[in-house]
Formats: sequence, C-alpha cells, structure tokens
Amino acid sequence: MKKKLLIPLFCLCLIFMTSCGQNKTVSSDADNVTLHSQAEGSPDSKNIAESKDSTGDETAKQTDFKDLNETISTDVDSTISAMIAKYEKIITDIDTYEKYLGNTDKVEAFYGQICEDTKQLCIRMREYSINYAEAIMASDKSNDDKYKDFEKLYDCIYDDAGNDIYDEIYDGILDDIYDDFYDGILDDAYDNGAPYDEWSDARSNEYDWWSDARSDVYDEWSDFRSDVYDFWSDMRSELWDDDIERAEEKIADFRKDIEKIKSKGIQSDVQTSTEENNPNDVASENTENGESDTNAKLADGMRPEFKDAMDSYEAFYDEYCDILKKYTENPSDMKLLADYTDMLAKAAEMAEKFDDWENADLNSTELKYYLDVNNRVTQKLLDVVE
Repeated sequence: MKKKLLIPLFCLCLIFMTSCGQNKTVSSDADNVTLHSQAEGSPDSKNIAESKDSTGDETAKQTDFKDLNETISTDVDSTISAMIAKYEKIITDIDTYEKYLGNTDKVEAFYGQICEDTKQLCIRMREYSINYAEAIMASDKSNDDKYKDFEKLYDCIYDDAGNDIYDEIYDGILDDIYDDFYDGILDDAYDNGAPYDEWSDARSNEYDWWSDARSDVYDEWSDFRSDVYDFWSDMRSELWDDDIERAEEKIADFRKDIEKIKSKGIQSDVQTSTEENNPNDVASENTENGESDTNAKLADGMRPEFKDAMDSYEAFYDEYCDILKKYTENPSDMKLLADYTDMLAKAAEMAEKFDDWENADLNSTELKYYLDVNNRVTQKLLDVVE
C-alpha cells in the first residue's frame, strides 16, 4: 500500500522540477540560485539588494527566539530525564522474577505515568507553539519576514522536540523496559522453571501494559505533531495572504483546541476515579454495552490512525497544489523555491506515517476511503498542471 501512496509524490517532484527548470538557473552552490528575472542589472535584482541593505539597520526590531528555544529545549530535556530516572529506579528495584510478581501494581503504575507525562509534555509543546506565534506576530518585521520566522517554530517544536519525544520515550524508554521485563526477567523465569500458569498470566499482563502504553504514547506524539503542523501551516498561509486578522483568529482557535484537550484529560481522570469507587456499576454498564466494544476503536468504520494517515496525505497535496498555483502566477518569487524545499522535507515526515500500513489489511470502508483520497489527490494535481 505504501508504494501506491507515494507514487503521486514522485510525480510531484517531476512536475515541479520541470516547471522550475523553465525559470531558474541553479549553480553547484546550493545557496546560489538565480532567477532570470533577477539577473545582474535587472530592476528586480536592484530592489532585492536595496531591501537586504535596509534590513541590516533593523536589528533592534528583530525577534530573538534564543530564550524561547532554550525554555522549550530545557522543558523537553528535563521531562525526559525525569522519566528516565523513574525507569532506572523501577528496573533497579525490580530485578528478579519474585520481585516482579510482588510489585505488579508498581509496574502498571509506571506505564500509566509514562503515558501521562508524555501527554502533558505534548500539551506544553502546543502551548509553546502559541508563544512562538505570538512572539513572531508581535515583532516589527514585515509579513514576509514573519512568514520566514515560522520556520523556527517548525524546527524547534515540530522537528527537534518531536524527534526527542519519539526517540527518547517511544523508541527509548519503552523499548528498553520491554527488554528488561517482558524479554528479560519474565522470559528467563520460564527457562528457570516458573509455574506455567503464573508465568503466563504475568507475561500476558506485562505485554498488555507495555503495548497499551506504547500505543498511547505514539498517539499523543502523533496528535501533537499533527496539531502543530496544521497550526504552523495555517499561520504561514495567512501571512502569505497578508491577512493578519485571520492569523490572529488562528491563534485564538488553536488556544481553544488546547483547552479542549486539557478538559478531556480532566474528564478522563474523573471517569477513572468513578470507576475505581464504583466498580460494580461500571462492570454492569460494560456488560450492557458489550456489543459495541468491538467497534469502539472504529470511527465511521475506519481505524482512527488510518484515517489520520489518509487525511495527512491529502492535506500535504492540498498545500503542494496551493504552492504550485502561486508559483505559476508569480514564477520570480524566490520564497516559492524555499517552500518547495520545505515540501520535500515534509514528504519524508509524511512517508513515516504510512510505514505501519505497508502490510496492513484494509476493511471495505478503509479501502474505499483510500481510493477516494487518491482519486482526489490525482485530480488536484491534474487541475494544477493543465
């Protein structure tokens, strides 16, 4: 499936590179790109040179993001370090099969804490995105420069923080504890003659806790990156159109979305407390609703993670088509060439989201949605180049 999904991306590269080839000359130096309309001695070239000279006198008005970057980096580093410390403590305290059996409540609580810490960290990353956006919008820079400054938000939060969370938590702590407990202590216990029923139950529970935690952490990470990417893209789009009022509305809307995420977490905590205090009532309710459990993870007949992947795929090409349309209207705009480079970077990010679907079996609703999305993307590409 992944190969089919990425075919339009290959076409994307060919179409755009062919279009660009008619309007620019690129030297071996990646930083030396010259459009024909900006050749030496042309009016545009002179204007650009004067613009660059004038910006040199505006350093006092430039926004310094160093402190904000350091705040975000410190938050990510300290949060992950605290989580690693909790991990190291639990594997030190529980280093034998007997200790594991006597502390399963602590093991389960550890997984829950990792999920909660990740969730709160991802919420803060969204809030930092608003801080970043407000700092950019409050500067005295032109809309074009503000547009460029949003790359710093992308690099700091979407890229750097996002990669750290994935590498250190999802691909780090949770991988390590799998090796320590499921594939370590519990695996060795079987070889050492532990009673089968006891060992089987313990190992099954351990896998369920680990699997659920890993899935939840991935969802939190994926949702945060998707939200930040959408916010970043929306803000740049409004700046491109010089629509400051709409940009401010995007900030307000994103702030409301974050509050909804926080509220949902509070409601979940209340529900958990209720279940703990009234287990019999909850058990009865679950029995009555048992017939819907099978479909609880489906949204409109599709797995949420599948639909998210498809929607991200389509959104990517929506943005690409928008850039290509603007390029055809103004082929001398250097900013569009930079945007094209951005699109290639995003394409790599997008491809990662499809890795899990390479060998996946789609149900009939998912297959139909997949075909519909690809048909729409293909048509959009055709409409742009016709």
